[in-house]
Amino acid sequence: MRIKQNVNKDVIDELYEEGYLYAAFGEYWRRTRGYKMFKIPVDADFLCPNWDGRLSNRGCTYCPGLGKEVGRPTFFEVQGKSVRAQLDHQIEYHRGKGVAEKFMAYFYPATNTYRRVTELEKLFEEAISHPDVIGLSIGTRPDCVPDEILDVLEGYTKRGYEVWIELGQQTYHYHTIEKINRRHGIAECIDATGRIKEHGIFVCDHIILGLPYETPGEMIETARILSVVGVDAVKIYPLLVMKGTRIAGEFSAGKYRPIAFTEYINLVCDFLENLSPYVLIQRLSKDCGLQLKLAPEWNTFRLNVSSRIEKELKRRGTKQGVRYKMGLGEVELFPLNGGIKPVPAINASVSCNF
Repeated sequence: MRIKQNVNKDVIDELYEEGYLYAAFGEYWRRTRGYKMFKIPVDADFLCPNWDGRLSNRGCTYCPGLGKEVGRPTFFEVQGKSVRAQLDHQIEYHRGKGVAEKFMAYFYPATNTYRRVTELEKLFEEAISHPDVIGLSIGTRPDCVPDEILDVLEGYTKRGYEVWIELGQQTYHYHTIEKINRRHGIAECIDATGRIKEHGIFVCDHIILGLPYETPGEMIETARILSVVGVDAVKIYPLLVMKGTRIAGEFSAGKYRPIAFTEYINLVCDFLENLSPYVLIQRLSKDCGLQLKLAPEWNTFRLNVSSRIEKELKRRGTKQGVRYKMGLGEVELFPLNGGIKPVPAINASVSCNF
């Protein structure tokens, strides 16, 4: 059964009618909320069950250690300070740049629901107490969203705040999940998505393209699966090889080939074509700390990548969702070739003498 999305499909249809090639999250937000919004990253010193020994002490093979080394300079300047201090500093900076009118507190390094509910409430309340914060976006794992936490977050939606949960699923293929040491499966994501939506909360999946051991066809299938799972938005990234990670060791030994720029552009376009036209696109690439990045060699800055993706979509004369299809439709349920039946196999009996 497909899980219903929370997005306004009429607004997304308007975007396509006006020439948009994919369901751009920023423009969708402006039209449905009436103002520009920017996510302010907040580091509340969360850990991860895949690092502290509860599930493993090795982390994912590509993770440089809770992801705290990746971010903007304004984010690094306030790491270690209170939630309110981090928000004050970054909101002042980004407002001065004219980036947005309102802001969302984005709890994002590590697993931001991996703490007792009473502690989470204090952190989230501190964030929404800021007069310019209109909601929360919480980065976490699919296996770390029990109903008790969702009950708390649903309370914020009832108070008029926007609440998103960003699930680091990365892929919908279990053999890849095992090999990159995610320590959860596909079932957890499907279960979490359904329960999150039942609580009136938006869901954004994080998907990595170029994971080792995964074929382009499997990556396209990921687009199809997350379409029917019912996520409201997706962030798409290339796999970044960061210093100190296990994937860095494989890269150095010649056992992993990073995805090439043109390869990534074409793959994202294929992904978008096979994705439901009503899944919002929050990102098409990954900004990262260059001091830690080993590969790929090309510039993964999202504005650089998104412009090339749009150029390729225009060249193809295509857009998001044009190849999205689940099975044969009612009008296709008739035999082709005039109803010619296949030739039956010859059923020959064979006697054997021993």
